[in-house]
Amino acid sequence: MRKYIGKYILLFVICLAMGISAWLFISAGNENAEGRRNTLMNRVANELSSKDSDDIDAGLAILLSSNDWEKEYGKKNVPSDIRFIKADNGGASYSHMGDGDSVWSISQDGVIKGFLVFSFRDDHVAETIIISEVIVAACFIITMLFFIYIDRKVIMPFNTLSEYPERIARNENADALPESRNRYFGKYIWGMNMLRDRLSGDTRKLRQLEKEQLTLVSTIAHGIKTPVANIKLYSEAIKSGLYREDGIPDKKDAEVADKITKNADDITDLVKELLDSASKGVVVFEPSIGTFYLTEIEEFIKREYDNRMSVLRIPYKIDMKSRVLITSDKSGITRILTQLLENAIKYGDGRGITITVDKNEDGYIFSVRDVGSRIPDSEMPYVFNSFWRGSNASEVEGNGLGLYEASFIAGKLGGDITARYLEETEETEFEVFLPL
Repeated sequence: MRKYIGKYILLFVICLAMGISAWLFISAGNENAEGRRNTLMNRVANELSSKDSDDIDAGLAILLSSNDWEKEYGKKNVPSDIRFIKADNGGASYSHMGDGDSVWSISQDGVIKGFLVFSFRDDHVAETIIISEVIVAACFIITMLFFIYIDRKVIMPFNTLSEYPERIARNENADALPESRNRYFGKYIWGMNMLRDRLSGDTRKLRQLEKEQLTLVSTIAHGIKTPVANIKLYSEAIKSGLYREDGIPDKKDAEVADKITKNADDITDLVKELLDSASKGVVVFEPSIGTFYLTEIEEFIKREYDNRMSVLRIPYKIDMKSRVLITSDKSGITRILTQLLENAIKYGDGRGITITVDKNEDGYIFSVRDVGSRIPDSEMPYVFNSFWRGSNASEVEGNGLGLYEASFIAGKLGGDITARYLEETEETEFEVFLPL
């Protein structure tokens, strides 16, 4: 905050200094002009003081025609007109004096013969206005340059960075911010990257714990299923009278058997609910439907992946076959495509990635294709299961939730996602369909 205050103070001091400089310049110019005019008027009066009153007009005409005063005194300090008024005129001619006129007396032996009226062009006001306008314009330009600097160095970077915490909060993929020596945001970027690394580490640990929890629950649930099924079999046998010596069902035994069966069914339902609740907590997403153009998806992909693909030297292209308006959850779609692109980068061989966006009569289609490690056909039905990882992913870091999250969000948006291998191009394609 102090840096901003210092700059505002500097801007104020610059404008104030310019205003004071202009005032001093105008004042000095006026004093210099007044001195030169007084010198010229005194000279004219001295040269005409020896002449009679009747000869002063003639002498004045000769004096005006014989002197090149503009070079000596400056054009603005040379009078545009000089008139002589006799002392016995009764002041009749004074009524014709203007604001730019100066009066200088002519005397001889202490007797005033008359007065010389010097008429000057009043250029000082115009010059003052021009200088003031120049100063105002200069201050305006400096102020605009200052705010452009603030916009470029502070506001625009802040708008770019402001999306980053939101993406982290939404659990969207967020690469580390590029390191910067920006005096305003350098420490902020460093801190955000540290926060990202910390959250990423915590998220990995949390995913691992969730996986272990789900594995434990699944193990317990499947372990319970077998004895529960046996209990139900025994209850049916008791109900049928299998264990009676006469083999005839007993009414009381049948009632007890029904209660045992009911309790076994309750245990089965509880196990199913336990498995469902454990799986649902892995990914959190609630749709926020809005209207936007498909080109906004293209802009997102370019903004997030242009530099990264360039650094990784992975050629990729976006084939926008449709650019219409769509009503859906933009954040959800970008999360799906982010997961698919991350998988394409991790498991692809770097020969290329293709993103296709299209629309047909039924809905919108988003496709991501890459050339790389092929998923075996026998494993294709399981790729969207939570915490499942294929045999081709053993050497790549991951938690088995990316495709599950993409499938979960697509389902929340009323759509579906499929995976297949394209023999003709040797590409693995993931296709997302969202209905109209």
